[in-house]
Amino acid sequence: MTEPQPEYVWAFPEETPRRSRMWLMIGLAVAAIAVATAVVLAVVRPWETAAEPSSSSTVSPTPSVPPSSSPSASPTPLTSPTPSSTPTPAPSTEPPAPTSPPAPPAPSDPALPVFRDKVQPRLDDAATGLTYAQDASGEEGVQIADQLRDDAGRLSDVVPPTSIARAWRAGVQDYAQALDALRAAFAQGGSTSSQISTARAKLAALNDLIDG
Repeated sequence: MTEPQPEYVWAFPEETPRRSRMWLMIGLAVAAIAVATAVVLAVVRPWETAAEPSSSSTVSPTPSVPPSSSPSASPTPLTSPTPSSTPTPAPSTEPPAPTSPPAPPAPSDPALPVFRDKVQPRLDDAATGLTYAQDASGEEGVQIADQLRDDAGRLSDVVPPTSIARAWRAGVQDYAQALDALRAAFAQGGSTSSQISTARAKLAALNDLIDG
């Protein structure tokens, strides 16, 4: 009697545990890839690079940082300037502007003898000039009349006493007009006897005023 031969049965393990491990490995690999991608994106940040404007078109050139400066050092805040005291202006060295001279005092009322001493020499010269004019003619007579007119102007510049001031100024004006007429007669070449007589009469009236 033969012994029974063992029957070989192929036993296949269940596939469920192996497939579970495979999916687990795939999940871990996907998680590792996602973590690595997140780390790379966090470091590189390609979206910030794309958002920055082109340095060749919009970014203005900035001065280069000296090699010794640290890139991580924070900029030193600017300190506001303290108000400085207003400097006192230096005294001017220019000489002071010249002031206008004081107005001369009003002439005092001269006494008649003092006034006579001032005008009598010119009155005597006028009488002498009229004597020369009596014998002159033409251009010579014109020159004598011009000299007498200048002397009459100087007579009007002398301040007379108040007592004869109005009569003196009127008498000098009449005498000057007589001399104008005398000059015109010499210039025209006509007779001058009438004009000389008138001038002498006006001159005598002035002498009478100062003789008082």
